[in-house]
Amino acid sequence: MGFRFSRRIGILPGLKLNFSGSGVSLSAGVRGAHLNFGSRGTYASVGLPGTGMSYRQRIGGTSRSYSAPAPALTEDQIKSIGNRENDQAAVKLFQEGTQNMAVSPEEARRYIADPRFKMMDPDTGRRLTSAKLETMIAANELKEKLEHLQVQLQTEAEEYQHLLNFWKPLPAIASAEEWQTALNKRPFQSQIQPPTPPDMEVEQAKLLDELTAKEHTGINKFLPRFVARSDAKTDLIAAWPEREAQMQQQYNDQIQQYEQAVAAESGTWDETEAKRIDWVQKLLAGDLQEMDHTMAEVLTGLHLPFKTHCDYFLHEADTVCLHLDLPEIEDVIPETVKAIQKNGTAKDVRRDQAERQSDYAQLVMGQCLFLAAELFSYLPMTQQIRVAAYTQRPRIKESDPVDSYVLDVAFDRDAVKTFGSDDNLKAFFVRQGARFNQCADGELKRIEPPSWLQHEDYRHL
Repeated sequence: MGFRFSRRIGILPGLKLNFSGSGVSLSAGVRGAHLNFGSRGTYASVGLPGTGMSYRQRIGGTSRSYSAPAPALTEDQIKSIGNRENDQAAVKLFQEGTQNMAVSPEEARRYIADPRFKMMDPDTGRRLTSAKLETMIAANELKEKLEHLQVQLQTEAEEYQHLLNFWKPLPAIASAEEWQTALNKRPFQSQIQPPTPPDMEVEQAKLLDELTAKEHTGINKFLPRFVARSDAKTDLIAAWPEREAQMQQQYNDQIQQYEQAVAAESGTWDETEAKRIDWVQKLLAGDLQEMDHTMAEVLTGLHLPFKTHCDYFLHEADTVCLHLDLPEIEDVIPETVKAIQKNGTAKDVRRDQAERQSDYAQLVMGQCLFLAAELFSYLPMTQQIRVAAYTQRPRIKESDPVDSYVLDVAFDRDAVKTFGSDDNLKAFFVRQGARFNQCADGELKRIEPPSWLQHEDYRHL
């Protein structure tokens, strides 16, 4: 099909409706070259943009001969037939000759039903019928609908990939040297801008303008302005010292307020730095109470793309234990994916079960690694973080537990620090000695709870 209609623009870029006294034709092409389909045949035109030079040749249709020019029509005759909504276009065509116009589908429907206008199909060079026009409009509407749906589904797919890879990149983990450097007080830099000193030349010019306006009043307003300006210059000699003293005093007051604000800001900075250095010192000393407080703030301050719950256990500075309640697969991994149909609708298609299970395994492993990296970045003395991850599974037998453990891993600080976002996640867990049972279909099967969960402090969980 040579062209289509859209909702905003009647015909594709490069296609135009040409209105002339002999009817309506279609032009197709780009800048410098186009084809014209009309009642007198098909012509090809090639030109050099900006030069005014062009070449035109007939490439189709039959030639026509004219024995005498047709009698001129009057404006009343133009308006005597057809749709009244089209009169303006018809009269403009009658008065000005050939017109290039972009039309909407609604306008195209009006013109094609009006006997004063003729639309040509660029594919055949024949007159475009109402049925053909409607077919073109419907095809374009369907194409636009499919394109819109494609963009929507692409956005949803990108959001899903963002969910699976939310943990990338991992938080940066500082070295021991960087933590020692953090004990140094950071230099204070004020965020308050100092006041700008007054520009005395500008202020003097302003005062002169004020005095000129004052002199150019009353009976003096009938005199030329230069007379008032001359008198104002004389007044300026006496008025300026007082104005200068006022401007200088205002600036001095602003400097004093600025210095007070900077001093207060500096005092706040000193207090904040003292607290920060004290916090760093306690963490480097392995203060369990400070570590406990820090972990609570870190974990509660996280914003994950799904609901989860994490208990932590701390008995020694070098080892932290996490008891992680994983999100359910049904809550984060969709069971279906949308497929586009030919009629412009989307249909839910069930996803491959192995693909869903593999995505879930990637998500929960990434979550465990992310939590470990986040805590390592705040706990300089912690060398190992153990994670026991469980999820809720339906009971097949009454004796089956509701909470099913699927992952048990002990992360090493240096290993997590050197992990790259492009590294194989499953292989990394294997190198860390993780316990998990992933079947061929990608499902994480139930494993026995880790031995360290038998501690009396959290045996009730």
